[in-house]
Amino acid sequence: MPADARRAATGRSGEDAAARFLEGHGCRVLARNWRANPGEIDIVAECTPEPGESQPTLAFVEVRTRHGEPGLAEESITSRKAASMVAAAYAYMTAHNIDPEATPWRIDLIGVAVQGDRTLDLNWAQGVL
Repeated sequence: MPADARRAATGRSGEDAAARFLEGHGCRVLARNWRANPGEIDIVAECTPEPGESQPTLAFVEVRTRHGEPGLAEESITSRKAASMVAAAYAYMTAHNIDPEATPWRIDLIGVAVQGDRTLDLNWAQGVL
């Protein structure tokens, strides 16, 4: 399998694992691979309300998957990627008539370590930006 196809398959595998993980932790996946200009959001999810909140939190999730590489997947986020995530989150809310001032929202990161078809580790960092 060519390197690009292998990377794409690893990314899909990590995103699938992240979506299942979120659903198992009280979130409902609303969109996957939502494209904006600029940026893309791997997963948009509606998560159970935080303590003290009356409505669900909208989570814009970046998934970083590592397959047999040293270091944590989440270490691969650049400041440019972070800025495009914020821009994409605002674009999503605008496209869906969501008021970012009236709706709780955050940017999350899920780092996934995989080996073959197995997920070895998954780390969910909420509200990273």
